[in-house]
Amino acid sequence: MGNRLLLGLAGMAAFWALGMVSANEFAKSAALMATALPGIAGLFLVLPYFRSRPRWLSGATLAILLLFFLDAAVKGFLRDYFGLRPNPVLVLQALLNTNPAESDEFFRHNWRQVAQAATSFAAVSATAWLAERRLARREAGHPAPAVRRRGAVAIGTLLAVFLALHFNPTMAKENPLLFWPIRYLDYRAQLAYAQDMQGAIDRQMAPPAQWQVRYEGPARNTVVWVIGESINRNNMSLYGYARNTTPMLDALRKELLVFRDVVSSEPATMSSLMKMFTPADLDHPDGWKSQPDVLMLAREAGFKTFWISNQVPNDGWLGLVSRRADVKLFINKGAGRGENNFDGNLLPGLAASLGDAAPKKLIIVHLLGAHPTYDMRYPSEFARFDGAADAVAAQLEGAHRSLWIRRLRDEYDNAIAYNDFVLGSMIRRTMASAPADNASLLFSSDHAQEVGHTRDHAGQSAADASGYEIPMLLWTRSFTGKNPDERAMLEYRPYQTDHMEHTVMGLLGIRSSYYRAQRDVLSEGFQVQDFSNGMRRINGAPYEPRTLIYNRALQD
Repeated sequence: MGNRLLLGLAGMAAFWALGMVSANEFAKSAALMATALPGIAGLFLVLPYFRSRPRWLSGATLAILLLFFLDAAVKGFLRDYFGLRPNPVLVLQALLNTNPAESDEFFRHNWRQVAQAATSFAAVSATAWLAERRLARREAGHPAPAVRRRGAVAIGTLLAVFLALHFNPTMAKENPLLFWPIRYLDYRAQLAYAQDMQGAIDRQMAPPAQWQVRYEGPARNTVVWVIGESINRNNMSLYGYARNTTPMLDALRKELLVFRDVVSSEPATMSSLMKMFTPADLDHPDGWKSQPDVLMLAREAGFKTFWISNQVPNDGWLGLVSRRADVKLFINKGAGRGENNFDGNLLPGLAASLGDAAPKKLIIVHLLGAHPTYDMRYPSEFARFDGAADAVAAQLEGAHRSLWIRRLRDEYDNAIAYNDFVLGSMIRRTMASAPADNASLLFSSDHAQEVGHTRDHAGQSAADASGYEIPMLLWTRSFTGKNPDERAMLEYRPYQTDHMEHTVMGLLGIRSSYYRAQRDVLSEGFQVQDFSNGMRRINGAPYEPRTLIYNRALQD
């Protein structure tokens, strides 16, 4: 069986060398093949009836290998078509919502990619078939001896390991026989979930007459709301970090309001954004069902709305919100946030939106930011901190962080540096747009990230502040010329993002029955809520507002 396994691994390596499967896919397929081939095909060596008929072993081997090869060829074609690993849900949506004419056009347009994938599959499969035939002929003259007990135990163990791997959902989804059926079930579940959510909104949403929307802003007004992903402000030199991770934002510092003490309401994307976009908050988490979100209110006030994203389209509740935008641009057609489509590719979309003739525009830009895997978030020229021997590295080593975490911190800081480039470029483009118009750009992250800050861990953190402490920045023409004391009073206001929609409404100049000036961090009527009113809680416990003493000193 060893020769047959090497044959299968060589075939998968060929698909990897051709760029048709990623290293991650190759590793998972290799693990499955290394257990499936000896575990399943090995049964034909153990059972007496099949051991005397070598064609069964040969046929089982080829069936397993061709199944893996066909799966790799299909993924390779889809990767070539989408430019990165395909999102199976998007593929299924396309397959299940097409017609013969569209299918004919698809193959006419993509016949070269189809032919390349088919040729690769045919070449690798033919090589495997010829090699298997040679092995079979060599074995034909030497009847297979009875498998000893130790060999039977090894085969049984590998079969058990193969089956056990399927208890890991990620590995189960990589089984070529289960890949599409599982994805189809996921697709159906996602459709049902979205329908249930939309149904809840349709049943409970207050009618527009109750919103009492009125516009009190200038005739021409553009608001760009950039939503970051997994950005911890403590890794930004703009906030005093020892590494120079934000040179562009540092250069723009005098033009910006840099809020010093903002925390996210949740340590995860969807639950956090659900509270940022709607009147839902920590005390009323289901408010999104019955009260309008930012896009609903903006459209009611006469704004043209744009949604520009490097995140996955149609992602649950967020998919429902994004579909309400007048103009939608999703550049990430891949399998999700685990792909290296860079946020800089959103810049042309932002430029086009800023140039739109609509007098009132709300432009939402959703970044991938520093979402794990960190080294997929930036191009190679931004790998500035790899192996850096600096104060940060010394601090991590002194805190006994593992080599793995220290490497991830370097990669995370690289991602922060690239985020600085993207965000700085977006701010400059907004600053240069229509000088006569009122314009603003607000940036905040959905949540933060723990990367060796408090423990030997990298990823989301619900347990401590490292998962919540985020940056929030604002550039706006309406604050040009503000004196330093006024700016400092704003920058040191403690804030939590489940009240973010009030600040966005303030920038838009929209008033409604849901707007509260005391929750708009820019408003003269802003009030620091106490803990009993749902303000500043992390993981259910009060988060001490660090800046109250500073604020009181300024006020005195």
